[in-house]
Amino acid sequence: MFLTRFNINPRTQLGARYLQNPQKVHAAIYGAMPTQPVVATEGGRPLWRMDCGDPKAPVLWVVSPERPAFDQLADEAGRAVEGRVYQTRPYVSFLDRLAEGQVYAFRLAANASHSGRRSVESAQTQRFGHVTAAQQLQWLLLRSDRSGFSFPLTAGNEPDVAVVGQRKSSFRRDQGRVTVTVSEFMGHLQVIDPNALRHTLTSGIGHARAYGCGLLTLALPR
Repeated sequence: MFLTRFNINPRTQLGARYLQNPQKVHAAIYGAMPTQPVVATEGGRPLWRMDCGDPKAPVLWVVSPERPAFDQLADEAGRAVEGRVYQTRPYVSFLDRLAEGQVYAFRLAANASHSGRRSVESAQTQRFGHVTAAQQLQWLLLRSDRSGFSFPLTAGNEPDVAVVGQRKSSFRRDQGRVTVTVSEFMGHLQVIDPNALRHTLTSGIGHARAYGCGLLTLALPR
C-alpha cells in the first residue's frame, strides 16, 4: 500500500475541474495505476480525499495498493510546494505498527447517509445524506467499533470527534446525474482492533468511495 499527497493547482483548467467533479478525479487516479483494470481486493482499493481547508491550496490524498504514476497529472494540474508537486510513501510499515491502545488524530471525509424511499408511493429506495451534525456524528459512532477504533472522551465527557464541514457534489455520469453529500470529520481516535483498523484505512468507510468518500487518515496526536 502507498500514501500520496498531491498539491492541486486550482488556477489551472484541469485543477479547477477536479475540484468540481469527483468523477474526473476518480478517472485520473485509476488511470494512474500501473495495473489495469483496477479492481478492489481484500488487500485494499484506491481511496482518495480532497482537503480544501485553504481554497487556494487544496490537497489530494490518495491511498492505493500500487505506487501511482502521477507525473502527467503533476504537469497538468499540480502545484509545487517546497519543490514537490506530490510525494508517495510506502504505507505498509505504518499499518504494521498499529497497536491496541494507540491514540491518533484523524481526518475523514465520508458519505454519512441512509437509505429511504423517494416518496410514500414509491417502492424504489435511494441514499440520502444525513442533514444535521448530530445525525452525521451518530452515523460515524455506529461504525467505529467494527472499523477498529473508539473515540476518547473530552473534558466535557463527549467523544472527541466533530463535523468540521459538509459539501454536496452533483455531476454527470453516463446518461444520468449523481449527487454525493460529503461530511468531514476531525478529532482523535483510539485503536481497539488493529486488524480491523488496517482494513478500514485501506478499504474505506461507507458509500461513494469512488467519489472522494471513505478515506480515513491518521497523524500523531496534537
